[in-house]
Amino acid sequence: MKRFSLILTTAAVVLGMMSCDKLKEPYIVESIVTESDTIPLVAADTINFDGKMVTLLEDYTGVKCNNCPEAGALALQLQEQYEGHLVVLGVHPKGALQNPAGGFPDFRTDDGNEWNNTFNIAAYPNGLVNRTGGVLGSAQWATAVSSYMDSPAPIRLIVKTEFDDATRELKVSIHSKFLQKFEGADIRLTTCLMEDNILGKQVTPTGIDTAYMHRHVFRGTADGQTWGRLLSSSDIINAGQNFITNMKFILNDDYNPDQFYIVAFITDNDTKEVLMAAETKIK
Repeated sequence: MKRFSLILTTAAVVLGMMSCDKLKEPYIVESIVTESDTIPLVAADTINFDGKMVTLLEDYTGVKCNNCPEAGALALQLQEQYEGHLVVLGVHPKGALQNPAGGFPDFRTDDGNEWNNTFNIAAYPNGLVNRTGGVLGSAQWATAVSSYMDSPAPIRLIVKTEFDDATRELKVSIHSKFLQKFEGADIRLTTCLMEDNILGKQVTPTGIDTAYMHRHVFRGTADGQTWGRLLSSSDIINAGQNFITNMKFILNDDYNPDQFYIVAFITDNDTKEVLMAAETKIK
């Protein structure tokens, strides 16, 4: 995974305690972001929130997996079908089918590998839908995704970004408003870097495609927190409670800002269930 220079904090809107955990490599912590760095919400952000669940589909895949392109196409089809209510992450763990030897792109990440091992994903393609219902083959994705489409959102999750083309500094504010009470749960926010539309070699059922378009490529967590940052030290998060998570970092020169997204999702860390997801393009 590439190196970033990163600054971050998480803060409750009503002041709150701000702290900066020690992050694992390859991140360099520089200082703490203050509330003055927050990118505020505008009227359109809240008006466009329709109160419905946004689901996360994790597509565990590999550049040398000949059946993975078909699964990736299905994930894209589902995302288009449920526009605005399905977020897709293409996760490449560290295995033989993800090995870049031979001129294949290297999309492997430490975070993705840890997720893969924790959820015991041993074959590809496979996936997770909101990290419930176990590991699912691609033939099961449509049914699992559709089961969430009429569910109300327990959290309003909005990602705001600002990108400076000259300095490549990316500023992120993630606004979380809880719409129901959560008690006795370890609630965490995971913030991901995702790059879309990357040309590179891919094994397919008919051979090697040297100009394959890789979609929804997970590049790693933005803050080095594989399982997310704790949103509240309290045992209770009440309905109506707001949190803001701010980050700043320099986007690696190898990444295309025109095809770059921030993906965020909130989980119950005790069960690993994804409660709400969101994504936004940085430009």
